[in-house]
Amino acid sequence: MINLHYQISVIFLGKGDFRMFLLSIILYAIVVSSGYLWIKKKLKVSYDSDGLLYKHINRFHLIGESIIVVVFLIGLFYMRFVMEWRLSAYQDVILVIAILHAFRSVVERRLNKDSKQYLLSAYTSVSGFLFFLGVELFV
Repeated sequence: MINLHYQISVIFLGKGDFRMFLLSIILYAIVVSSGYLWIKKKLKVSYDSDGLLYKHINRFHLIGESIIVVVFLIGLFYMRFVMEWRLSAYQDVILVIAILHAFRSVVERRLNKDSKQYLLSAYTSVSGFLFFLGVELFV
């Protein structure tokens, strides 16, 4: 009976590292979302976007983020399939998202300082880096 319960829990929840990773993501999402909303409310940051997706400031911003994503995908392919290194590293995606937000924060600060949107991007970037380090070191 106990063995069956263990097998069912492994099927639905996964084994140790993955469960800890999922728990970390849930906790991170709660903390970052509450901090993000608090900063947005406290500093009265406006979000200028017509639709659901993020609106880039100019063409340089769009091309810069695209280059970061392409370099990440090439690096991911090279690390996983050529070198066979870091095969189960989920946190690489977190690192790229943090780098994207850091780039976004710098571009928003330089080109659109009045909206204060760069503060939210910087907060998300720092949170992403801290989450990456936490997952890399402890999970």
